[in-house]
Amino acid sequence: MLSPDKLTLAANADLIGTPGSAAHLTTPALVLDLERLRANQAHMMSLCRAAGIKLRPHGKTHKCSRLAFEQLAAGAVGICCATPHEAIAFARAGVGNLLITSPVVQPRHLRALADLRESGVDLMIVIDQVDAIAAWEMVLTNPERPLPALVDIDIGLGRTGASTLEQALAIGRWLSGSRTLAYAGVQAYSGRVQHINDYRERRRIYWGQLDRLEATLEGLANAGLPAPIVSGGGTGTFAIDVERGLYTESQAGSYIFMDVEYNDVELFEGGPCPYGVSLTLRASIISTNVPGQVTLNAGFKSFATDGPLPKLHGESSAGARYELYGDEYGRLILEPGQCAPSIGTYVELITPHCDPTVNLHDHLHVIEGDTLVDIWRIDARGVL
Repeated sequence: MLSPDKLTLAANADLIGTPGSAAHLTTPALVLDLERLRANQAHMMSLCRAAGIKLRPHGKTHKCSRLAFEQLAAGAVGICCATPHEAIAFARAGVGNLLITSPVVQPRHLRALADLRESGVDLMIVIDQVDAIAAWEMVLTNPERPLPALVDIDIGLGRTGASTLEQALAIGRWLSGSRTLAYAGVQAYSGRVQHINDYRERRRIYWGQLDRLEATLEGLANAGLPAPIVSGGGTGTFAIDVERGLYTESQAGSYIFMDVEYNDVELFEGGPCPYGVSLTLRASIISTNVPGQVTLNAGFKSFATDGPLPKLHGESSAGARYELYGDEYGRLILEPGQCAPSIGTYVELITPHCDPTVNLHDHLHVIEGDTLVDIWRIDARGVL
């Protein structure tokens, strides 16, 4: 009998290490091109080093502790987590230097994270309201090792963050006077601007938001609260963040995979995208009965549907168009006169929005050349 760990990998685990095994995966399967992933990571690190900033990539993109270790080994200063669940999963796997980028307010989350901190995990949080500080101080007990906290600043998204300088100052002063929390700087992130496709339009809108951040940083510094860490930004604003020079570290995440949405974004003005698609969803053709189309075994349950449709990757079935066709099904609409591929053959699809698509799957099938070299568990998926 297979062990529980082996059982979760059973569909494709027997293929690991066998030459040519990449062509024989049971599908649907998330496929990760290891060479492209490492090239993306190396390029981002080179840009950060050239700009004199650190990289703290966002783990919400991949939710995989094994991939987080890859990023840390390549030079990342730490890993961002969107939720307490992600932070707890990463910490249990041994990933260190974790920043939770959303306010934490639920008592069980507070207790669990305080316990992690007390056990020696390097953890950092964000605070966007003075009222939240007292709850943290109730669960933190070790003044010898205060928990670093960033003041979360709203620069235009309107989701979380202090919306005025007065609020930011109040939080910073309270943190500075706390026995068990420590003021570590600020966080500022604007998600909606990341996907404005045109570079100049994105820069125009975002520049005004960065003006708000700069004014807040100046106000904090004038009050005796200079920010050692200024964390934020993303894949879509990285070039603008570097130009403006306010951030000490970038929280970019999607550069590691890329997806349909980001492939449409002009990441660098006047230049090509330096990141390749490393993540695809492999699906198999299960029916060719209807002329002009074929049915695939990957539908709503395989892809996030908050953005555009998946797109074909590579030369296989070039010219065909993917459509969602049910919970378990998709279809390719063939071009006039295009021959239908055979039953059982597979196609690679670029994910429409990588983060929530990854959250639907249990594993990343890691490919190097023509070989399945490993299967990485997406151990931080889920929402609790």
